[in-house]
Formats: sequence, C-alpha cells, structure tokens
Amino acid sequence: MRITTLNKREAGMKPEGWETYKLVDLVEDVAMGPFGSNLKVDNFINSGVPVIRGSNLNKGGFHKNNFVFVSETKAKSLKRSLAYPDDLVFTHRGTIGQVGIIPNTQYPYYLVSQSQMRLSVNKKYLIPRFLYYFFLSHIGQKELLKNASQVGVPAIANPTKSLKDVNVLVPPISEQSRIVSILSSLDDKIELNLMMNKTLETIAQAIFKEWFEGPKISKLTDYVDLNPKESIKKGAIVKYIEMANLPLEGFSIKSFIHRLFSAGSKFQNYDTLLARITPCLENGKTGFVDFLNPREVGFGSTEFIVMRPKVRVSPYYVYLLSRDQGFRQFAIKSMVGTSGRQRVQTDMLYSFPIAKIELGLMEKFDKLINPFFQKIKSNSDNNTALSQIRDTLLPKLMTGKIRMK
Repeated sequence: MRITTLNKREAGMKPEGWETYKLVDLVEDVAMGPFGSNLKVDNFINSGVPVIRGSNLNKGGFHKNNFVFVSETKAKSLKRSLAYPDDLVFTHRGTIGQVGIIPNTQYPYYLVSQSQMRLSVNKKYLIPRFLYYFFLSHIGQKELLKNASQVGVPAIANPTKSLKDVNVLVPPISEQSRIVSILSSLDDKIELNLMMNKTLETIAQAIFKEWFEGPKISKLTDYVDLNPKESIKKGAIVKYIEMANLPLEGFSIKSFIHRLFSAGSKFQNYDTLLARITPCLENGKTGFVDFLNPREVGFGSTEFIVMRPKVRVSPYYVYLLSRDQGFRQFAIKSMVGTSGRQRVQTDMLYSFPIAKIELGLMEKFDKLINPFFQKIKSNSDNNTALSQIRDTLLPKLMTGKIRMK
C-alpha cells in the first residue's frame, strides 16, 4: 500500500475520484428509536435482546458491559428500531455527537433506545465502517451537529431529516477499503490491549479474593484512609480530574486537565478514586492515580471518594478492593439521598468488614501483583499513543489530504 501526501495547492481541491453526496442518497434506511411509553423500564429484563443506550456508545468504542435487555417479543414489536451488524447508531438527544457501529459478534441484533436513531448504508456506495470513521472525524461531527440545540437538554432538531441531509465526501470503494484497513488496524490493536488488560485485571481480582477472603474481623479503615487531608497552595495550577474521566473499565486515569486549584477532593499518586454518586457508582466508575511524578498532588470532583493505602498496604490491594463486588454492593446499599441523586456517605464505609491481613502476606501480594499492573499500564500507554496516531490520521484520510494507493 502506497501513501501519497497532497501538497498545499492539491489539498485545497476535491481529490480525484472523490464526490460529495447527501447521505440520503447513500443509505438504505434511517429510523428513530421507540417513542415514549413504547419502551419503559418495566420492559427491561436480565437477558434477551440488548438495548443500546448512550452509556454504550463512546468515541472509538462500543461498551458492552452495561446493557439492559428486552424480550424477543418486545424487540420484534419495535422492529423499526432494531439495529443489525454494520448499522450505525447515533444519539440525537442528551450526549449528542455519539456514534457507534454494530459489531458482527455476540448478538444478531440490538434495540436502540428512545434517544437514538439507527442508519443502514447502501453498501454499493459506502463501506459502513468508512461512514463510521467519517462521523468520528471533526468534519463528520460538524455535519452531524449542524442542527443541534444546546438549550435545555441538548438535541438534534428533526433527527432523521438532519441525518439524511449530511454532506459526505466519498472516495471510490477501493480507497474506502484501504482507509478503513489503516484505521481499523489501529483500533484492533487498541481493542486487543484492552482485552489483555481486562484479562490481567480479572486474574488479579481472583488472586485478591483467594488471598483475602478469610474471616471478616477487621474493618476498612485498618488498611485504608478515606479522603485523607492533603494541602495544595492557593493559586497553584495542578492536575484536575473530572468525574467523566474516571474509567468504567480499566485501571489508570488517562484524561485530566491543568487548572487553578479550588475546592474539591485532593489526591496523590497511588490513590484510588471511587465514584460515590448514582449512577456512576453502579456503573463501576473507579480510577487509579498514576502520575509520572510520585510527589504530585491533584484535585477533582467532590463526587468521588479518595481511598489511600496505609503504610505497608499495597495500593493494588486498595484498587482491587474498590472493584470487589462485595465492597461495591455494600457501598451501593449505603447510599442516601433523593432518587437519581443518591450518594455514599464516606463514614458509612468505615465499618466495611474485611479479613485481617498479615503484613508479610501483603508484601508477597504486592510483589506478585505488581507485574500485572505494570503490564496493564504499559498497554494503556501504548493505547494512548495509538489513539493519538489514529486521531491525527483520521481527518487527513477522510478529506483525501493523505491518499491511499
């Protein structure tokens, strides 16, 4: 495969063989999700046909870990809202700009939610994954959101009409295939690293349970400090982590910004951050602070609890404890507040019972587990680099500024 970079004069012109179309001329079907009472919480069951909600869609990914389901009968009664492999799914209300593509594995079809719409392409003109990458690009996002309103709940006006009216610059099928091959190879490597990390963490969690499931005669605060005091100078610009950037899955927190210190939860290297607000806690939002500078201190949302290992306690023990289902269920049951805005009160976690731990065993555990998390960190860093490469290539490939021959 040969890569050609256009010069500045050529880059301002439409690439040879590329044509601009209205999306309506390139699709087989566009349909909305169910209306109103056609899909209610009462319809959700533990297995069946998965329902795609906003929490399942994310740039470069399709989150499968928090599906809800409906029965086959219910799904088929809403057949216009069923999405099949290679269909694209968009959020038109709420977190607009989200796009996903239905995978060719696990489920034969999915039901999109009320806040979404699905699109089936005409494969004579478009490779579905090419269109998916188009909508991930800044050009595709601009087209998708050109009729968006940010007043009240963000929404796209006349969603299906707006989607059909999108302008798409389309290369020949052969070049679409080469573009998809380059971008997919990067995404496949990212996905492989994520799968490896999930496997490593699953093994680490199994070891944690095997080693520390003795009689529950100690309490959490024998080994963990909750929201320990930390000082940051007034006016200091430090790392800030938002609740949105705590991972649903995975280990290290990769996204942060620098901002002027103000009130908030303060943390340092090797702390674990646990979401304490619904639905973030139920969805599993947890992160491990892994700054390059071991003495660095940051701050962030007051909606997470800082969990810090006491002296001679492995930080990985604390992280794995925060991911343990028994601990999470204890935290969820202790939530208080109005429906939809319930929070864990930190002092309620003080009494969580855990097994008494000999410090010698803790040291052996840390030595055994450390390589797992070093590999997880290495894979995560690799994914950051791969994502940056993909995001740099994406707009150039989708506009023909870099041609695949």
